[in-house]
Amino acid sequence: MRLVGSLAPHIGNLSFLSILNLTRNNLMGSISVELGRLHRLRYLDLMRNTFSDAIPTTLGNLTRLVRLRLGYNELSGQIPPGMLIHMHNLKEIVLHQNELSGQIPLYLFNNTPSLAVIHLGNISLSGPIPNAVASLSMLEIFSVQHNQLSGLLPQAMFNMSKLRIMAFEECGNLTGIIPSNQSFSLPMLQFFAISGNKFEGRFSIGLASCQYLQELDLSSNSFADVVPTWLAKLSQLKMLILGSNNLTGFIPVALSNLTSLNALALDNGNLKGEIPPNLGHLHELWFLNLGRNQLLGKIPDSLGNLSKLSILGLSHNQLSGQVPTKLGNIVALNKLLLQNNNLEGNLDFLLALSKCRQLQILDMGSNFFTGVLPSYVGNLSTQLDMFIAPDNKLIGGLPLAISNLSNIGLIDLSHNQFTEPIPESILMLENLV
Repeated sequence: MRLVGSLAPHIGNLSFLSILNLTRNNLMGSISVELGRLHRLRYLDLMRNTFSDAIPTTLGNLTRLVRLRLGYNELSGQIPPGMLIHMHNLKEIVLHQNELSGQIPLYLFNNTPSLAVIHLGNISLSGPIPNAVASLSMLEIFSVQHNQLSGLLPQAMFNMSKLRIMAFEECGNLTGIIPSNQSFSLPMLQFFAISGNKFEGRFSIGLASCQYLQELDLSSNSFADVVPTWLAKLSQLKMLILGSNNLTGFIPVALSNLTSLNALALDNGNLKGEIPPNLGHLHELWFLNLGRNQLLGKIPDSLGNLSKLSILGLSHNQLSGQVPTKLGNIVALNKLLLQNNNLEGNLDFLLALSKCRQLQILDMGSNFFTGVLPSYVGNLSTQLDMFIAPDNKLIGGLPLAISNLSNIGLIDLSHNQFTEPIPESILMLENLV
């Protein structure tokens, strides 16, 4: 409603109020302590304003509250330890995207048996996750991402029958092993993200029984394992992110059964062998990152079947042979990363890539490409921002057509074997290296 200013204390006089929804306004200042007088209040929603200062302890007087939503504000200080102690009917608490600090109070959830939704992400919390969370039998969503939490996850959390969303990504110091035995039973799990922590051991086979799982992000931890073939059982999976772990072995062909997959990241590991051509069956894929491994062989022609692919990362491997011209069939391609491989041959594939009119970044540096830079480099997308091809074996000169790349931010052709003078019109390009 475009309301502005502060929340008047007189609102505490509305003693019969049961719903107060002031979301998406421009209210600022402190949350009035007088709200604690609204003993009939069941729904309090102040999300997406600019409220600041501490959460008033008087909110703990709202014993009938079912929903407490204070997210997307500028609240500071700590979560009042006793705030929820009398809220036996509370089903949802949302505090994310604030400037709160300190630990999650140890007994915060001891008297909230009805809680189904807990959102505490992006608020700079520290310390451990209270064990009481695992006793919330109605819990469906637990999100604490982008904090500075540490310690072990309560192991009983992996045995909660209603839990659908577990979001712990970028907490930094959560540790431990994800159980793989009868201690793991999350039959309703749809979203499981624990990236950017210090979990270790193998990937839990318990995840294989999560038939509704759609997004799985285990990246940037200390897991040491092969890419499991049991992942192929997760027929509804749309996002599989396992990069920046100690991945070993080969990319299993069975992953091609995940036909609903939108994103696949297996980067920053020790994977070896060839890229399975069957990955070309993942027609819904828009993100594929296999970079920084030890992959060998040629880039499969079949990747050209991935017409929805926006980002293709194959850099820092040992791939060889020529770049397949069928990559030009990926009309949605936005970023193509081929640098630091053993790719060779001429640059004829650039003609095929001219069909990719969304292309913004093309990096093919530190390979063994030979021949001249063809004039049809100027036919590449007008959206191209970075054309990077240093440390190759290109000869001749730079074609005048390269100046057609009117929106280019960087052209890096350094450390090649060009011999001809650079035309003055090209020298005028500000970002030529």
